[in-house]
Amino acid sequence: MSSSTPRSLAAELDVMGPSALRRASSDAAAMFAADVSGAAPGMIDPLPAVITASEWDDLSAGLVQRARLLDALYSDLYGPRTVFGSDVAPTAELLEDPAYLRTAVGIPARGSQRLFALACTVARTADGQWRVIEDQVDVPHGAGFALEMRRVLSRCAPGLYRSTELRRLHPFFDRIRTALDLRGRADGGSGRAVVLLGKGGDPLLTFDHHWFANLLGAPVVSATDLRTGSGLLTLRVPGVQADPAEAVDTLIRLAPSQQLDPLDLGPTPLRGVTGLVEAARNGDVEVVNPLGAGLLENPALRKALPDLCRQILHEDLQLRSPATDSAPEWSTALSLDPAGGKRPVQRPVTLRLLVLAGADDYEVLPGGIATTTDDAPTAVKDVWVLVPEAATAASDEASPAAVTRSTLPAYPAMTRSIGADLFWFGRYLERVDLTSRLLRTVLDTTNDLGSERGTTARTALGVLLRAVTDVTTTFPGFHQVDLKDPEEVHTEITALLTAVDRPGSLAQSFDSLAHTTRTLRDMVSDDIWPVIARMRARIRTLGQVDSQPLEPALTDIIDGCLTLSGAITDSMPRNLGWDLAETGRRIERTLGLLALLRATLGHRRHDEAEARVTQAVAVITESGASYRRYYHAAVQPELLLELLLADATLPRSLAFQLERLGASLDRLPESTPSPELRAPLSSLRTRVTGWSPRELLQPASTAGPSATALLDETSGAITSLRELAGALEDVYFRPTESTSPWGFDDV
Repeated sequence: MSSSTPRSLAAELDVMGPSALRRASSDAAAMFAADVSGAAPGMIDPLPAVITASEWDDLSAGLVQRARLLDALYSDLYGPRTVFGSDVAPTAELLEDPAYLRTAVGIPARGSQRLFALACTVARTADGQWRVIEDQVDVPHGAGFALEMRRVLSRCAPGLYRSTELRRLHPFFDRIRTALDLRGRADGGSGRAVVLLGKGGDPLLTFDHHWFANLLGAPVVSATDLRTGSGLLTLRVPGVQADPAEAVDTLIRLAPSQQLDPLDLGPTPLRGVTGLVEAARNGDVEVVNPLGAGLLENPALRKALPDLCRQILHEDLQLRSPATDSAPEWSTALSLDPAGGKRPVQRPVTLRLLVLAGADDYEVLPGGIATTTDDAPTAVKDVWVLVPEAATAASDEASPAAVTRSTLPAYPAMTRSIGADLFWFGRYLERVDLTSRLLRTVLDTTNDLGSERGTTARTALGVLLRAVTDVTTTFPGFHQVDLKDPEEVHTEITALLTAVDRPGSLAQSFDSLAHTTRTLRDMVSDDIWPVIARMRARIRTLGQVDSQPLEPALTDIIDGCLTLSGAITDSMPRNLGWDLAETGRRIERTLGLLALLRATLGHRRHDEAEARVTQAVAVITESGASYRRYYHAAVQPELLLELLLADATLPRSLAFQLERLGASLDRLPESTPSPELRAPLSSLRTRVTGWSPRELLQPASTAGPSATALLDETSGAITSLRELAGALEDVYFRPTESTSPWGFDDV
């Protein structure tokens, strides 16, 4: 790193002052946590690690040489293996390394480069020599983290980024994306690339991998989205059988090599893609980084790289590893004082940089992540690469060459797991919204009726509390709670709000919504992550003893659902993904409405209690304003039921849901018409068409003296909807979820 700070940057630092820098750090950390759904690995320091243009030329040249050397070593180790006959290779250590996959020997190359990506952790000694501390070849990462760091800091400290001309990051990925497309089109391929993720619970790593896939323009898939057969690796597309049109040319793996093929590499937690090694051996698909690339991370091999470089490339290795017998003194970068002082201090740092295969040679991402290495708390920083003074922005950020694309299938990026996630995203969004509205209305009603001593208030409140249990299926719930005991009622409400391990609770539904959303990172707007973060923070406050009243918090969560719905509506393309998410939303909203009507209007009560309950239903379904415009009368069960069942203009009515649901189902791709999909919806429509609000509210003698016909009718409709949800899982995804009273549930 440069030992001096650019004059323009130094001037801007003086203008900002220590308080503004600290504020930028905290704002960036909050924005980062919202986007990543997890904290950064250390304090975010807005002061960059600066590399001058001349320093970058030396460093990037050394990294490119290192990538060429490792690429040549891989080709030899998994090809002729001539290095084993030399005196410089650590033959014994390599042969004993479990990362050396013999089944990958002999897999043909596509093009001149075998390695696609290489991540290097480097540092500079106090005397100005760059050293490589670590190579990451099997599952390299860092691109998404670098882009996110640049994004949040440029928004939280925009003056710093306006002060200095530095090399941008997106043009680099434009060039790599073009090169990847051309690579996949070699030998007549379609150019389709997919990114395979491994199993992992680290939100930062998951975020990084999804961002990387997004930058490469490739869909993220799981192992179960792929299958081999007829000499091809194909995508499992929702609703239709795979054919050569869904063939994958390039598999960018972000999972360890050993987890990719249970047939040739053994069983793994990832399950893998049976036959993938054979498909790669036949040249039907290129796997990058290639299988067994983790062998290049062998510590003994790293020590031998200087000699191997002279033997293979006939060059001296430019970037060496530090000597193991003594720890070098690393150069420093200007940083915020970890002790809280007002003046910046110098702290030693390491840089994480990414090398990717371009069209003709390897290229280094002109930026990365710097991490402090002293004994103080860790800080992470953006890496700036300065533009040469004589250079122009046009020369640095030239547009990549245009690529002529052939027509791709209608749904090129959709797989069964992504389709299932979109479907469940829609369902969980509706669950969180309905549960929040239901609980808020119950709390409002409790406040309104709590001071009353008559039987009307107790009856209405009991109906609504038991309706919460019936709609959310959190049994036994309020059916076994003494409704006259405020403490027991409060305890049950708190559990419904905060118990993450209780299926149907608000916390569990939101947790599932957030998890599902993280898997769709490359398909939804970036604007939803701050909304998710705010909703998560609000839900966490619900269980605090000294928290504010629950009603405002529930209102904030409902506002978050509305914002998510609007962001998805305005940003998601109207393709298969939209139809699957819309189908999930309509099924869930219909289930919730039917369950609510069944629980509240399924029995007749005396007029005053029934009026209170009906008014609460109008609030929950947001139909009060429409009711007042249509009917100039007090809210009555029969009239409200008519509105909620038949008004196709009301967004929460049954007629509206069935119309939207039918339209979405009609657009889903099918190899042949599926009677298991059509029959439940047809049965539901037939049943609903015959409904009369007056008849539904008539007594049904078979279900008790106060029961109405609405009980049996809504139960039959709910059964049809559950059959439809199950058929969708079977036809478009896979029947991996288990059933619950909600229908299908994956909790």
